[in-house]
Amino acid sequence: MKNDYQDRSVAVLGFGRSGRAATDFLLQKGAKVTVYTESEPDPAQASKAAANGAAFRVGRFPEVFLQELLVRSPILRPDLPPIVASLRRGAVLTSETELFFAHSKARIIGVTGSDGKTTTSNLIALLLRGAGHSVYLGGNNGTPLLPVAERMRSTDFAVVELSSFQLMTLRKSPLIGVITNITPNHLNWHRDMGEYITAKRKIAGDGMRFLAYNSDCPTTAQAIRQLSVPTVAFAVRGENMMLTEGGKTDTVLAPKRFSLPGRHNLENLAAAYAAARPFVTLDDMDRAVADFHGVPHRLQYVDTVGGVRFYNSSIDTTPTRTAAALAALGGRPIVIAGGRGKGVSFAPLAEVMASRASAVCLYGEAAEEMAAAMGAHVVTHRFQAFEAAFYAAAKMANRGETVLLSPACTAFDQFRDFEHRGRVFCDLVRQLKKETMPS
Repeated sequence: MKNDYQDRSVAVLGFGRSGRAATDFLLQKGAKVTVYTESEPDPAQASKAAANGAAFRVGRFPEVFLQELLVRSPILRPDLPPIVASLRRGAVLTSETELFFAHSKARIIGVTGSDGKTTTSNLIALLLRGAGHSVYLGGNNGTPLLPVAERMRSTDFAVVELSSFQLMTLRKSPLIGVITNITPNHLNWHRDMGEYITAKRKIAGDGMRFLAYNSDCPTTAQAIRQLSVPTVAFAVRGENMMLTEGGKTDTVLAPKRFSLPGRHNLENLAAAYAAARPFVTLDDMDRAVADFHGVPHRLQYVDTVGGVRFYNSSIDTTPTRTAAALAALGGRPIVIAGGRGKGVSFAPLAEVMASRASAVCLYGEAAEEMAAAMGAHVVTHRFQAFEAAFYAAAKMANRGETVLLSPACTAFDQFRDFEHRGRVFCDLVRQLKKETMPS
């Protein structure tokens, strides 16, 4: 790919966070940018881009894009007919992530997986910073790194969270890769599980120093078998983290001050340490994790109202994440679940809910499907609106009990994203506290 974009014609497909970052970057490079978006863009952001020279085409995509370079939003499949038609006429397909990889001099650590990507990415950054390194953190967590790519030095680290959507067309691998796990996910977007696994495997490629992977996840262990890159396997046994490299296994005791609950969070720490180990010491890790209390929307304690504890785990957009949250939290909480499904079966979650939840308040598009999957195993209550599910859960909870938001679905039926859903949940808890406080 050329590094000189002066006067090149570019089509930016989508105007979300990554599209805006790519548009700004390419305009600064002198490219002739046309933004194609099927929905109305944010007026302030669009006005800013237009003032800098971007043209906008709002509505249905054309049958073919006439520009020489196409920048794909992660949510758009690369085999979309207009994209395929454009490639046939000689266009080049890229993405904001690929532009970042092409222009950054930093040592890139890429993190992917079905669950735990954000927490693991944050932990890697924390460990590296604790050892005195300069670190940039971003990617699929909502912070595009392209705007600061050319600021990065070869001594810096960039920890990049990578979704399967981003990996589909990635041609350059990070220096170090991490696969936290692979479980059914995004099957409403991917053609099948095989395509999803293939996308995850694309994190590994030529020039990679090593790939850290979860050896306790059978699908991940199978997926990496044919890869020709060095590997470091991580696993958890009790309170110990096990790291295996070159046939040798090291046992590392988890830091006593690591406060995140649940085996899955200890696996996230094992993944982070496996990736950062060449650049940090055990003392660095012990110091770094002492003040780490997790990332918002991930088993986040919100407040206690009327003796009822409220936890926000809006990031739980798959059944496996909800199962992990329930295992970590303990007790038998009242669970708020629902939203828009990902084409993944809810049947395996029914047994978990039966043993770990006292009741489930379901909302949104997936409520009927989830209720059918739960069957007679779980006490379920169905609602159309999220707020109705929240107030029902709060009302049925007794003093000493817990209400847990762990949706097992995406937020896109009623919210912009999982963060928006989590913020609304926290707002409702605060409002409930005001309503129940004595005047």
